[in-house]
Amino acid sequence: MTETEEIDLGKEEPAHLINQNGLSQLFANRVRARFIVTLFYADEPLTIAEIANAVGMTQTVTHQAKQQLQKFDILEVTTREDGKEVFHLREDDELVTHLRTVAELATERFYE
Repeated sequence: MTETEEIDLGKEEPAHLINQNGLSQLFANRVRARFIVTLFYADEPLTIAEIANAVGMTQTVTHQAKQQLQKFDILEVTTREDGKEVFHLREDDELVTHLRTVAELATERFYE
């Protein structure tokens, strides 16, 4: 195939490819993005209630976002002394590293 040849994806194929793309799934709604950004700024692991408060959503919606984000294996879950689960990002994870870079670049460009 040459550079000038186009791939015929048909009418349904682009939508299917978009829906199957991991980035589309990772950021399927703004709560997931806000959840990740909240953990970027957090000095310590946070509970669902604390994350929900930070993102301005209900705990139920935030919990649903957490469940979807767990599929990407970017969250670490620990239990505090009071028995509450707390969450933070896996800083040793390549995806987390790249997400942090994207977040920083997007913020810089937004404010240019």
